[in-house]
Amino acid sequence: MIEQAVILAEPLAAGAGRFLLGLTLLQRAVLTLAHGGIRHILVLGPEASRPAGLEDDARLKESGTTLQWADASAARAALPLPHAPFLLLDGRSVFTVALVRWISGLQAEPNRLLTPAQSKRRPGFRFSGLAVCRAELFPRFLALPAGDARVRELDALFTSAAGEDQPVRDHSWVVVDSRQAEKRARRLLRLSMGKPSDGFFSRRLNRHVSWPISRLLVRLRVRPTQATIANLALGLLSGWLIGRGGYGNTLAAGLLFQFVSIFDGCDGEIARLTFRFSASGAKLDNLCDFVTLVVFFINLPVGLYAASSDPFYLALGAAAVFLIAFFYLLLLARIKLSGHRGNIAEVARQVQDKGKAGQRLHWLEGLGVRLGFVYRKEFISLYAMAWCIPDLAAVFLWSVAVLTSVGLVYQVYAIGQLARQAGRNRS
Repeated sequence: MIEQAVILAEPLAAGAGRFLLGLTLLQRAVLTLAHGGIRHILVLGPEASRPAGLEDDARLKESGTTLQWADASAARAALPLPHAPFLLLDGRSVFTVALVRWISGLQAEPNRLLTPAQSKRRPGFRFSGLAVCRAELFPRFLALPAGDARVRELDALFTSAAGEDQPVRDHSWVVVDSRQAEKRARRLLRLSMGKPSDGFFSRRLNRHVSWPISRLLVRLRVRPTQATIANLALGLLSGWLIGRGGYGNTLAAGLLFQFVSIFDGCDGEIARLTFRFSASGAKLDNLCDFVTLVVFFINLPVGLYAASSDPFYLALGAAAVFLIAFFYLLLLARIKLSGHRGNIAEVARQVQDKGKAGQRLHWLEGLGVRLGFVYRKEFISLYAMAWCIPDLAAVFLWSVAVLTSVGLVYQVYAIGQLARQAGRNRS
């Protein structure tokens, strides 16, 4: 288990304040290590380049990680855990939390130079920015010449210490030593922004649009909570517009409702880029999403009535809202019975895994797997926009009522299956 890291900050001395998406390279390296489970960090670099307040960063303290700074030229630095292996990294390295968690499970026997499996090796220079070392290697490392030469000497040090290359698959990192490398680092961070719960439309559409917006907001120092509140305001505006009726308002509401779905990913991306995520922020985001959906669906039949003076739309809207509320109550009950603490995507994945394991699926389960995407908020917003553009919001309302009714039948069946299974387990 790797619990400590040594960051070589000497190559950063000339550009220690270089920013990459809201954080300096050193800040990003420290916070990524901390949130990846590294509990002790030692930074080696000239005292003159030491940034003020790095050790006191609230984001670092919340992770429970301690940070020490030592002037590498003094050769008197000591490992926080003197006899434990450590992760050695170039301070210009950009990597992900997932990579750190993978590295923490490696054994430092022998010393390992990590190499991205997909990268092209540089002739005569094997150190690619990350290495896992035994504690005995640290004094020999300090004895190397100070400055940038220390990085260049690492290859020879690992060769003399019988070190080995460790190709790393499924993960990558970038040493930001050029503008081209900086572009690759931004791309690496963009690819890491997705979540396992992202659906098809989030991966293929929303994330591609939200990413440049998130980059701009990070540059403007917008915090995740501020983005969440702004998105709520836009969501309420879309509900107000759809409630006024008329083609112009309906068109604007549909387009804005879709933009709200895209912008909804920005607060999470900002949080992950700047390590400002919190449980309260996640709860606020979920609450705002819920309020936006409720306001839109309540105002949709109001707008149809305002445009046609037909009271039937008010009755249909009331029925649709009731069905939607009942659907999500049943979904919560299903999650509770299944022992799952996740969301609708993870519940659906349980059924998919059942099918992959060779178990026979009931036709309702097969239908639920195939149509599960229609109940995701990123699809609902896109679907609403598609009907609002040709001024067919009434068709959207009808289809919501029908699809929700189908979903209710499936949820009742799934809950019945879980209840019977629980009864068999008790007996």
